Amino acid sequence: MPGGVYAHPRRADFFRALASAIHALFDRLERRSAVKTLSELDDHALRDIGITRSQIEDAVYGQFKAEMTRYL
Repeated sequence: MPGGVYAHPRRADFFRALASAIHALFDRLERRSAVKTLSELDDHALRDIGITRSQIEDAVYGQFKAEMTRYL
């Protein structure tokens, strides 16, 4: 492209893939932190927010929400 900035398609794909991998990593770390935080709560506190200890990972990873919508 004369007079413009040209990014090589492979380079652009590389940076897109890198950004996606970094986003996935931070998402995973954030979810692991949420599981750890919820696991540290006592059963009464978990009951107050509407989950049981066995539902923590499903709640954090989104499967609990899908399950609960069946009842709404």
